[in-house]
Amino acid sequence: MANEKSRPTEIKLGDSRYVNTNCWLASNLGYPPAKRCTYCRSRFNKCLFFRYLLISTIVATLILGAAFIVEGKIGNLLAVSVIFLIVIYGYFFNESTEKIIEANFEQSRAKDALEELNVNLQKKVDAQTRHLKDAYETEKQAKESLQMLDEEKNQFLLTVQHHLRTPLTTMVNYADMLLAENFGKLPKKAKPVVEKFEGSTAGLIKMVNDFLDVTQFQMDKKTVTLKEGVNLHGLIEGILKDIELEAKNKGIAINVIDPKIDCFIKADETKLKAALTNIFDNAVKYTEKGSITISATREGDNVHIIVKDTGIGIPKERLSKIFDVAFVRGENAKKSFSVGRGIGLYLSGKIIKAHNGQVWVESEGEGTGSVFNIVLPLSKTPLVVSDKKDEAVVVKK
Repeated sequence: MANEKSRPTEIKLGDSRYVNTNCWLASNLGYPPAKRCTYCRSRFNKCLFFRYLLISTIVATLILGAAFIVEGKIGNLLAVSVIFLIVIYGYFFNESTEKIIEANFEQSRAKDALEELNVNLQKKVDAQTRHLKDAYETEKQAKESLQMLDEEKNQFLLTVQHHLRTPLTTMVNYADMLLAENFGKLPKKAKPVVEKFEGSTAGLIKMVNDFLDVTQFQMDKKTVTLKEGVNLHGLIEGILKDIELEAKNKGIAINVIDPKIDCFIKADETKLKAALTNIFDNAVKYTEKGSITISATREGDNVHIIVKDTGIGIPKERLSKIFDVAFVRGENAKKSFSVGRGIGLYLSGKIIKAHNGQVWVESEGEGTGSVFNIVLPLSKTPLVVSDKKDEAVVVKK
């Protein structure tokens, strides 16, 4: 450290203390004889002012020598004039060359600085480019690893779900056989237990099927098979029968605005029924009091189904994501109905979109109820219109 501190700082070109060691005059004097010398690295014999003095001496000698030859003597006026001209011209020559040398030096220094900046900038660009390439490769590898893990996860889920569904289906079949007394008379006390077992197992099968559908949608696999001529009116009636008991137990009225029009659509009846059931069932689950109103109206080549409830409502920030995210439930939904997987509306959205339909929800916020809208294209099969006028069918409490 002491050696580094005692080491003299290098005096650079252009500094007033710079001494050109290539010049014998400056080197012997130990300081620059003139300001222009601080910008010079040349030898003394290449010095512009030295060359001016040399040329001036030669020119003066020739002039004075010519005058001596012609007139036989050198006049004082001529000698003074020559010396005066040499001195005056030398002064202006010295001033002009000093400015030129200084300007050239500044230009050269600016050029060097620009070149150094370009070199440093290129180094930085190269370094950033390498960094970006490394980051891109890292991200690419991470993405490939995630894709591989996602594929493995999906395959694992598919395998597990298939292996779960088979024994569960067998269990339901055996429960049906027990209830049908295929193995002998079933004890009276055992019957409700077997019925409960059958119901729970059927619920597990539905859950496995839902998980299977979610996985297939995430893998972009075809999950619906569309057929012409599915009767939407009959489909909705079947769903209402399934949810009627729960609504009645909660004291909720279901108002069905039925125009008595048989709407035929192109659909996968099983999948679409599951999608609509999720939406209708959610309306019942998340409505503590009040009513649910269901209507279906024809709009051009589409049918528009509206499910309006007076339930817990949906925060506005969740409206745009409610059909796009699986396994996520709002806090108000968890409080109202603790049992839930968070995939019902996700599946409904995917299934309806797979039917070339649209689905969205409207709500003014928590506690204001919700309005679910489903738009489905009508089948090419002609609609059969009843002669009866539009009327409302109300399932009372």
